[in-house]
Amino acid sequence: MNNPQYMSGTGNNFLVSEYEKSKTDLEIISIVADSLIDIDGVIFVEKISSKTVKMYYYNNDGSTAELCVNGIRCVAKYAIDNSIVDSNELTVIAPIGNIKTISNGENISIEVTIPTYDQNKIIIDNNECIHSKIGNPHLLVQVKNVEKFNLEKFVNKVYQSKKFDNGVNIEIYNMIDKNIINARVHERGVGETDACGSGAICMFYYLYDTNQVNNNSIILYPGGELEMSIEKDIVTLSGKVTYL
Repeated sequence: MNNPQYMSGTGNNFLVSEYEKSKTDLEIISIVADSLIDIDGVIFVEKISSKTVKMYYYNNDGSTAELCVNGIRCVAKYAIDNSIVDSNELTVIAPIGNIKTISNGENISIEVTIPTYDQNKIIIDNNECIHSKIGNPHLLVQVKNVEKFNLEKFVNKVYQSKKFDNGVNIEIYNMIDKNIINARVHERGVGETDACGSGAICMFYYLYDTNQVNNNSIILYPGGELEMSIEKDIVTLSGKVTYL
């Protein structure tokens, strides 16, 4: 690996390196096994131009994903800090398309178009669930107490339902008030993680669109907080990116 660095985007930990060639799932699993710390995924960064990079993302089980928002934010900081690009505003090419990022020191913001969600709720284990997509799929579940909820048991119920052939990211949340949301997440191909940027976007937009939260809200994950806002059809997510 060329210039590998351990990075964290609000608790999502990655090993980030410059791109050399595509990796097989077995190669990724080997990299994860040899990692000095627990990581959620492996990311490679390829320079396209002075303001554009391409992201190659792998979950820690070797699988790929359509979108990893906190990974994109790590890519942006890595590209800037290693002089791969020459601007604090750059485009990251991800599987779902081009993502605009803005860097302000440790705080990295991204802008994405609004996700979609199904109007009809899905009932799983007596829980009302909302299916939402932003390139990758999410299941949003409001619970009484995020910390006490048995997420692992519920994940098993979701997969036993056989409603998601390609898997799904599962977000549980409870409202603290109309500006603060408490959340945990189980990501497909990874397991429970400390945060999920794409899940935060899906959660925020659904709650905002149904008048349950205000604009300029915060989602609290075990790994830290993500600031969320919306203007017209663009959702902005901001949070810290650090080196480990």
